[in-house]
Amino acid sequence: MPGTLEINYSIPYETYTTQQFGIGQRAETPDGSIFRYAEMGAGQGLANKLYQGSAADTNWQDTEHTVAIAVGDTEISFFDDGTAFAVDEAAGGHIVVESFADLGHIYRIKSNIATASNETIMQLMKGVSVIKEVPVATGNHLTFTKSVWKGTILSPAGVSTAAIAGVPRVIIVLDTWGWVQTRGSCSCVVDSAAEPALVGNGIRPGNLEAGAVSLRDETNAAEQVDYMPIGQCEYTAATSGFAQIFIQVE
Repeated sequence: MPGTLEINYSIPYETYTTQQFGIGQRAETPDGSIFRYAEMGAGQGLANKLYQGSAADTNWQDTEHTVAIAVGDTEISFFDDGTAFAVDEAAGGHIVVESFADLGHIYRIKSNIATASNETIMQLMKGVSVIKEVPVATGNHLTFTKSVWKGTILSPAGVSTAAIAGVPRVIIVLDTWGWVQTRGSCSCVVDSAAEPALVGNGIRPGNLEAGAVSLRDETNAAEQVDYMPIGQCEYTAATSGFAQIFIQVE
């Protein structure tokens, strides 16, 4: 599968009840707009609202390393610390290996088997293998992070709890697949009771309404820290209406 698919303008309006592409597959329409293939997570999908990745699970962060890793291994055993994995829940995500001798090698996950006795076997992408051995020892840890486009959820009202995934043009039903836009002109709801963004203003995730965007106030120091810029306004709208924005999260 090529790194970026060339698609026609109708494809971003399609949804799928079975998975047709790899999670996070990148696609581009003739005008240069970028889309990512995503699986809808918790809740009913909504069109033209901002989505993020699923919130990080603390049980998968900095977990105990329980099974030694050898050079050339094509799979890694991950201790889930109490949050079990379903089959292929880890697909498209990444493991970071941390030890005193190996500072942060990262591996993308192709697939995984279901958790058994708190251990989940994760297969690395084809052609990738472990490049440095890591024994079971104090101070050696693993962190797993799901793909931003695996189980995407509505961006909350307030500070995002994961990286921004994009804006879908149509409803993507729970546990089905579709496309979210990450770059280019799109429609998105404007935060309720917020100062409206004017044409050319920078925008950010909203803090009053889930899935909305808001003016990014460059004079507000807290906003500079808490909210990432995600694009600019192309056409303004009243609060809770739909504005045209140029989204740019990649």
